[in-house]
Amino acid sequence: MQNNPEHKHDDKPAKNIFKVNTDSDGQRIDNFLLKTLKDLSKSNIYKLLRKGQIRVNGKRTKPIYRVQHNDLVRIPPFLIPDEKGGIFISDNLLRQIRAAIIFENKNFMVINKPSGLAVHSGTGVRIGLIEICKKLFPEIDIQLAHRLDRDTSGCVVLTKNRNSLNDFNTQSKQNMLVKKYTALVQGLIKNDFLVELSLDTSARQNGERTVKVSEMGKWAKTKFVVSENYHGKISATLLQCQLFTGRTHQIRVHASALEHPLAGDQRYGNGKFNKKMKDLGLRRLFLHAASIQFKDGDEEIIVTADLPVKLQETLEKL
Repeated sequence: MQNNPEHKHDDKPAKNIFKVNTDSDGQRIDNFLLKTLKDLSKSNIYKLLRKGQIRVNGKRTKPIYRVQHNDLVRIPPFLIPDEKGGIFISDNLLRQIRAAIIFENKNFMVINKPSGLAVHSGTGVRIGLIEICKKLFPEIDIQLAHRLDRDTSGCVVLTKNRNSLNDFNTQSKQNMLVKKYTALVQGLIKNDFLVELSLDTSARQNGERTVKVSEMGKWAKTKFVVSENYHGKISATLLQCQLFTGRTHQIRVHASALEHPLAGDQRYGNGKFNKKMKDLGLRRLFLHAASIQFKDGDEEIIVTADLPVKLQETLEKL
């Protein structure tokens, strides 16, 4: 017997709620989800569980929980196809992304992407920023101009036509883009510093990409500028980071290599530091794409994205 969605009072299926049948009684929740959500990887299921996006009988749960007969397991609605077999995108999410547009002209659009949203679908990710934008603007040939890590918030550039995409890609290859990020790191740093460490982006750990400093990797350069030191409950430093290359996880790995890992970084960070930050209310990676500068023909475009309220509140508690 398969696990079927629970029905509402009007007998229409609640597509994102699954009722545990006798065949699954006693099965660990992670294995139940792997069987139910065949497109998701185990690592993505763990992320959903960790962030509380999977609920059992309305409550958060852990991977070791064993489901019981008649348990109601709720998964995020965006993981469920719509009636036409396409991707379901809630009206709330559509409104959120529309409100996050911080710049727009005839060629470009810049969105202040929230943390936790991937820029595009992929392995274990059914929906991303580009899929949402294509639904919002079906009449436009909208495309991602560059990428931003899922856990990073801030400026993401999209193009509205092929010529603008090609132009932006050329600027990127010629290192003409100016990208600046805001990051909170462990420890006190007094002076600005420059990091030039080659990065190997091909390594995998537990099925996920894990970037490592390696002479065999690609050259990478990051400038770190000190904004503020925090000496109170936790020793930390707020940095403005400028990328001169665009390697995967570059800021996170460069900061970690100098023993100043980013707050909330589950992959390259320090567990004890992250625990202290979590106790202050930080529930995400403290990395924000604060601004981007590029050209649209002869016009210089500079777009800035305010630091999210949750990150501002974290700083106020330090």
